[in-house]
Amino acid sequence: MNLLKSEWIKATTTRSVYWLYALGILLALGLAVVIGQFEQTSTGDPIVGEPGGGSDPLFAIIGVSVFTVTLVWIAAIVAVTGEYRFHTIKATFLAAPSRWPAVLAKTALFTAMSMVVVAAAVVLSLLVAGALSGNDAWTPFSGVGLTYLARFPVYAGLGTVAVMGLAYLMRNAAGTISLFLVWTLALEGMVSLIPRVGQDIAGWMPFANGDYWTQGETVRGYITWGEWTALAWFAAVCVALWVVGLVVTLRRDA
Repeated sequence: MNLLKSEWIKATTTRSVYWLYALGILLALGLAVVIGQFEQTSTGDPIVGEPGGGSDPLFAIIGVSVFTVTLVWIAAIVAVTGEYRFHTIKATFLAAPSRWPAVLAKTALFTAMSMVVVAAAVVLSLLVAGALSGNDAWTPFSGVGLTYLARFPVYAGLGTVAVMGLAYLMRNAAGTISLFLVWTLALEGMVSLIPRVGQDIAGWMPFANGDYWTQGETVRGYITWGEWTALAWFAAVCVALWVVGLVVTLRRDA
């Protein structure tokens, strides 16, 4: 508990955490406003504004998947690498000589915070877009919207575990963020272009599997198994990355 309190104090006294979380929510809301207005006027009557096409609620929370999730992961990376940059990690490990409880406490805290922020972004985005569009299906409290409200925070939480493992492995914010962005935004999408084996490999990409479990058939891509198998594979890779980061942290100098 003392380690959790310590990590909470660090997190709540760091400006970058507030900025990244706030920016993630605001960008999601801004996109929800635009999408809500677009859905309202898609029938060609911008004054009365009937609901457009009864689109999937996923359309209303695209800002969460694009901005909020990415920014909470970056906040977790910065929380880890910032300790190495400013050499506060030495004091942390002096207080917890076995090291792993400190790593576990930070991971647990930022995983929980990521889930809360993403859940808030999903709720607010659906409420705002639903109110502007007049589309009753765009609600976070029933139907498909409730499914997204349950799944997006879990996806964000597991991803936080993965990126914190990478951060402990690399100990550098720029390098970790660059690797993470290249991996999620470029590598997983381009691997399918490899001749003969690319599509088979693409089905094993962890974040693609996480996206599939979270967003459904629209992003299945080359994945051949079901949604829950995709979640299990994504979770296994995330935990494995964290374990690698932990082992390396335990073995090398602070």
